[in-house]
Amino acid sequence: MATTWVVDSNCFIHMGSMAQDNLIEDLRKSIPEGIFVTPGVHNEVRTVRFQRWKNKPNLLDKMKPILTTIAVDDDQIKGLASQIGERAAPQDVDLSLMVLASKLSREGRDVTLVTDDFKMTTTSQKVNLGFNTCPPSTFLQRLSETGPNACKSRFRSLSRRTRAAEMRYAISRVNEYDIQAKLTWMVDSLIENKPQIKPTEPAQEKSSEQKLIRALRKFLLGGEPKKSHMGKLGSLPQICLPVSELDSYLTDISNNNAVVVDKAYEIGIEKVSSVLERVGLGLAPLDEERAEIAHRAMAGHMYRMESCLAMLAKMNGDMMVARLHLSRALHYATLVDDVNAEMLATNQLGLLALVRNKWNRAADLFETADRQAQTTKNPRLNYVVCAGMARFLDGDEDLAGKHLVTAQSLVSEDIRKAGDELFNLGKTLLAMDESGLAIEVLDEAMECAIDCNDENLTENLAEYLILANNALTDSESEQYVGLRKYLDDINTIDQSSTTKFDDKINEIADQVELISQPLDSSGDWVEASEIFPSTAKFSVLRQLSMGPDETLVVAQHSELGIIGFWLPTSEHQVSAGQNIIIKGTKVKVANPPDNLRSQHNISSLVAVEDSDKIVFSADIDL
Repeated sequence: MATTWVVDSNCFIHMGSMAQDNLIEDLRKSIPEGIFVTPGVHNEVRTVRFQRWKNKPNLLDKMKPILTTIAVDDDQIKGLASQIGERAAPQDVDLSLMVLASKLSREGRDVTLVTDDFKMTTTSQKVNLGFNTCPPSTFLQRLSETGPNACKSRFRSLSRRTRAAEMRYAISRVNEYDIQAKLTWMVDSLIENKPQIKPTEPAQEKSSEQKLIRALRKFLLGGEPKKSHMGKLGSLPQICLPVSELDSYLTDISNNNAVVVDKAYEIGIEKVSSVLERVGLGLAPLDEERAEIAHRAMAGHMYRMESCLAMLAKMNGDMMVARLHLSRALHYATLVDDVNAEMLATNQLGLLALVRNKWNRAADLFETADRQAQTTKNPRLNYVVCAGMARFLDGDEDLAGKHLVTAQSLVSEDIRKAGDELFNLGKTLLAMDESGLAIEVLDEAMECAIDCNDENLTENLAEYLILANNALTDSESEQYVGLRKYLDDINTIDQSSTTKFDDKINEIADQVELISQPLDSSGDWVEASEIFPSTAKFSVLRQLSMGPDETLVVAQHSELGIIGFWLPTSEHQVSAGQNIIIKGTKVKVANPPDNLRSQHNISSLVAVEDSDKIVFSADIDL
């Protein structure tokens, strides 16, 4: 497993004073995932310059592309300081690095914290934080042993000079504390965990196992692995073959423009149960090693299936079952080579927690997704924004403010890309019946679209803002007043853009008022086609129980506004994101009572004579 490096300020200071101008390229080649730091490190080295480079450029400016900066909650820093003991604890920046290293270690990484502060080593061992430490000289020596040949001599030279500086400093403090333990640690760090020139036997076995896993995975995806690998796999390909049936199911779902959610979920559960039973019976007589190869090879199929079932369960209104499927998806994601799988599954769990008002849980999940996105160099704005919203709603305004600063930086880097990302997030929130959150995010996306003069994005956003504003209830509007002020600072637009933005928002308000007008009503039963076209598709916002015998489904149409459909109780189980099409039956239109109009913005109530003529479906994007 590759080492994940968390690096403290002194290491950067050493590199700034002694490194040549090829350092950045050497580091990029030797540590593809980059170096992890916390914001405090930026503050401590913001004035450091590369002394041996032409014009002595600022170190941070040059190193930013290879740095992954992750904020750490102040409460976690205080908690670690309390655990260690205030008098013995390192400084706050050092503590933040220790918290970060511990977090990354708990994610299953092999983490080494690079520091020449021996106190960080002793205190981390005291509370068993789960990571290794080494001084900067050993870090550079390790890179000379594991990096490309072209970098080796430069890293060795830099390591020797850094070690000399470390020794001089340690010796200069001989009258202040006992340096023997620190010198022993510095020497031991060069010896312990030293990479082997030849792979050990277990490593060779692991490599062989990985080849068999890849071969079996290729076979299950319809490819043709090497015959030698197939021979070693023996009966595993045929035992695991049923899992490919899940991909057929997922293909059918994604190609179907109108999935009937409850039936699709029922078929999916039956399918996955059948597959697991057949595979399980085949694997039962085999040993543990063969079974592990099979499970890892099938993990991708199971991850995709559980993610799909979670989506269907959520659209069916069963949030707890959706959470169970997403938790399973995250479990399978840990066994998949796809580096994005864990990030996507964690984000989906975060969105589910957000909908359930589990703000703290949601924030933790979004922050984990953000760390994974930084590691894999994926877009991270949506995770940062969601984490900030969740922390703000949970009352942690300090940490929410840190996320806001990060979001501002990401938006300024590419405002057009930021507009697209925020648009997608807003659509997702609207589909989850979170109109209040969706409006705030879509507003910021609109600012980005206007700022970069993207007319197409502006018009698409206007359409969704009309829908979101029309769906907004009074309670949601009051709940998110403070959040609106918080999110307003994500992007700052100039005066000319402000005028365009205000004009567009006024247009949207006029459209919202227009589609909030009630449908024509005579109080009689009429053909549904007389009220709305047979192809009219309504998007479900929510389902409400109105008593022992009746259910109200609140749905929205881009031109007809928000309609309440009265249906028999328990006849249909729907939730946000599903679609409704009604044809071939009669309907009766009435004006809603004031309480429903104010609570749900319903412009008209529609009773359906034959509820069997209602088609509930969903567009599934896998």
